[in-house]
Amino acid sequence: MATANTKIPAMREGGALLGRIRKQLMSMLVPGVDLWEIERQAQRLIKNSGAVPNFAKVNNYGFATCLMVNEEVVHGKPKHRLVQKGDLVTVDVGLEWQGWQLDTADSRLVGEQDDKFISTGRQALARAILMATPGRRIGHISQAMQKIIEKNGYSAVRQYCGHGIGKELHEGPQIFCFLDRPISQTETIKEGMTLAVEVMMNEGDWEVAIDKSGWRAVTVDGTRSAQFEHTILVGTTGAEILTL
Repeated sequence: MATANTKIPAMREGGALLGRIRKQLMSMLVPGVDLWEIERQAQRLIKNSGAVPNFAKVNNYGFATCLMVNEEVVHGKPKHRLVQKGDLVTVDVGLEWQGWQLDTADSRLVGEQDDKFISTGRQALARAILMATPGRRIGHISQAMQKIIEKNGYSAVRQYCGHGIGKELHEGPQIFCFLDRPISQTETIKEGMTLAVEVMMNEGDWEVAIDKSGWRAVTVDGTRSAQFEHTILVGTTGAEILTL
């Protein structure tokens, strides 16, 4: 059973494990790979490590990953699809380790070097994590993401957000990619918080639409979307990335 005094060591162990799994899954993104094989490998890696695929338990979702291609924003259910050179693919994956939850995501161009869009997302995540220090507020994290995304001509997704994480996969506070209220009205960041900081950005407009499945969200204007996420631990002077 998860207890408070096991939180930090367990989340460090689980985060390191999940980081390795994410890297293995991202390395599979070559032209011609079937998305379904990435899901199968995620299931194998998580279960063989002794962890639990926590996404599968959310509202009977049933899968270890969310896999998005090009205009797909979030919650893409794994399916048989061969990716092509130049596709932008996002792998979002999580696990439960000793009763504690971890969550991470990354995006990559298949068979090509990162472009400005991808590089901007990585920069936004890095800057947002630097803001996660005791005494600052959640709004500082959101503001950092929004500034870098919009400075480069892109838009921050508004319908979805990062979140607190711990015994539950989705806990408070919500961490939007844009500043939705005055910073002073957002929650104060405290030492010991564990947060899933998540950059979700669109190449065009921020608006998204959900398909009839009730899960898969896509950009309304058909432009590309990308996602970058780490689970972090707020320390005395700054953030420790658990899913590096």
